[in-house]
Amino acid sequence: MAETGLFALYKLHLIDSALYEMKTRAASLDVGRGEAEEIKKLEADPEGTLAASRALSSELKDLELEQKSLEDKLKKLDSDLYGGKVVNPREVENIELEKTHVKDHISRNDARILELWELVPPAKEKASGLEGQISQLKGEIVKKQTAAKEEHARLQAAYKAEAAKRPAALKAVPEPLLTLYEKLREKLGVGMAMVTDAHRCDTCGLPVAEKPFDAVVHDKVVQCEGCRRILFRLQQG
Repeated sequence: MAETGLFALYKLHLIDSALYEMKTRAASLDVGRGEAEEIKKLEADPEGTLAASRALSSELKDLELEQKSLEDKLKKLDSDLYGGKVVNPREVENIELEKTHVKDHISRNDARILELWELVPPAKEKASGLEGQISQLKGEIVKKQTAAKEEHARLQAAYKAEAAKRPAALKAVPEPLLTLYEKLREKLGVGMAMVTDAHRCDTCGLPVAEKPFDAVVHDKVVQCEGCRRILFRLQQG
């Protein structure tokens, strides 16, 4: 094995494989992207649940404020009418007419307010359920992001420790073999693959024919016909 340097390359490969796995894990940490997408869909309110609740509540609030204003206006008209300020028959008639309009307006508002008192609670309850789902999803995102941050920090420390072993491992690999390996690693992520007992590449699964398998066993540099990675097999015993 000393002639081709494959075993030295294998030791470098173990380091690089560990580094590659850690980078892959760091890139795939769950930070709640699925939950964020679900929140986006819910907040879009496709069924109009939130919009309906807000609209009904806003209408009820506006009507109750308007009723207060109308009642104040009616009191003022009564005060003007019965307080001795108005004595002209035409003015009295106008005030009475205005009172009639105000009372009609109050009556219409009262009817709608009664309807809204029936409509608002179930609309709010439905909206509250949707808001609860959104709140729960946001909580899940916070949990996942906290866990991901902790795992990322752990991976960073482990990566740094593993990467520190690489310079020494590099020196043990012959230059031509290292050049080939580094090109493959840059392109494929992992530059070496193991040959299984079933005579297959453990990375792409392609069978390794008898002749190249024999070459691998005898420490020759052989590339997988499928994924082009450098093949290696630990000798038994």
